[in-house]
Amino acid sequence: MAQKDGKTAYPPVIVLADLSVPYLEMTGAEPCRQTDPEQWFPEHGHNATAVRLCHTCPLLADCRKWALANPQLASEGIWGGLTRAQRAALRRNEMRQAS
Repeated sequence: MAQKDGKTAYPPVIVLADLSVPYLEMTGAEPCRQTDPEQWFPEHGHNATAVRLCHTCPLLADCRKWALANPQLASEGIWGGLTRAQRAALRRNEMRQAS
């Protein structure tokens, strides 16, 4: 893509995943794999059943860690027992504490 001044413009580099936090190794027995995917991605608010099921999963902590490290990939739905708003609040708090 060329700009009017003759310089070439490149699209911005977007890092899609934080490679320091690997994606979960799932077995297929996790609650999110055993139920209707729509439960985990409600249109509005959150699904209390999905959150409750999430808290029974042995991968809860790893899932939460991955979702917090990769907000652009886990921007919607229930991840690690947290809603989008809850994850955003945790990230904001972490940034405040770091500064």
